[in-house]
Order: sequence, then structure tokens, then C-alpha cells
Amino acid sequence: MDTAKGASRGRIPPRQRSPAPKAEQTPRIDALDRGDLGEVAFVHKAMSLGFVVAKPYGHNHPYDFFVEGGRNLLRVQVKTCSYIRNGLYTAAVCHSRDGARIPYSEAELDFVVVYVMPEETWYVLPVREAVGRCSLQLRAPTANHHHRRDPYAYYREAWHLLREPDGLTFG
Repeated sequence: MDTAKGASRGRIPPRQRSPAPKAEQTPRIDALDRGDLGEVAFVHKAMSLGFVVAKPYGHNHPYDFFVEGGRNLLRVQVKTCSYIRNGLYTAAVCHSRDGARIPYSEAELDFVVVYVMPEETWYVLPVREAVGRCSLQLRAPTANHHHRRDPYAYYREAWHLLREPDGLTFG
């Protein structure tokens, strides 16, 4: 049986296939790897903006990095989220001790920086926004980037906050 030129023989060329099967084949990133990817992305972003970034040794600190912005040395905890539900991303902004989830305090760090991985969007939040909470609901950015029920919109891409005098001043 002859087919007309260009007619399908039952196979779909790769460029015409749906991306859905590829998504199913893509392995899910576990929480530890997602966190590591977020930290690497943070270092890249912060350094590209002119910040000096240092990683403390050990795993017993409530913060991931020291960031020098001008004369300030700030303790920064980086969190990464990637799951959306009802237009909101949930970022876990607490740490655990002996299996218990414990919110951060202002004495432990200065900023929580949340990386919304699928949107490649950053939220730079003073720790006071996370005190007493174990999670934050972040609205997915829209075309106009504003939503009347988005309490954290001000902190989206607010890297300038790391240059303001909220941290330790030397000199």
C-alpha cells in the first residue's frame, strides 16, 4: 500500500511529539539535590550581582552562607521550592532538630532567600518575615508581577536589601 508523500506511516517525528512523555521520563529531583541546586544557583546569582559569598564549614549552622554587601556581613539561609498548588508555591522556611520542625529566630540569621526553581525567581526576605513560621506561600509571578493578595511581592528579586544596613557592620 503506497502512502502519499509526507503522509504518516504511523510514526510521529520527534519534533511533533508531545513533551508530556519526556516529562514522565525526567527523574524527579529529591529534596537534598534540589536544595544543593538552589544553593549553587544562589552563589551564581549573588556573585553576578557583585556580592561576596562565603560558605561556613560544618553543618551545624542555621544559615548556609555569609554575604558581604558593602560593609555588612549577613547570615543567609537559602531555601528552594518547586511544587505549585492553586497558583502558590510552598517554601519550607524552618529547620529540624530531633525530628521537630523549628522556625528560625532573628538571633539565628538575617535573611531567608527563597528560590522558586521552575520560575527562576528569587525572594529575598528579612528573617522577620519567617519568624514563627515553618512555611511561606509564594504566588507564581504573573505578567504584571503584582497581585493584591501577594504579601511577599515586595521581596521578589529584592537583592538591594542585602546592601542595606541590617547586618553586622565592620570598620
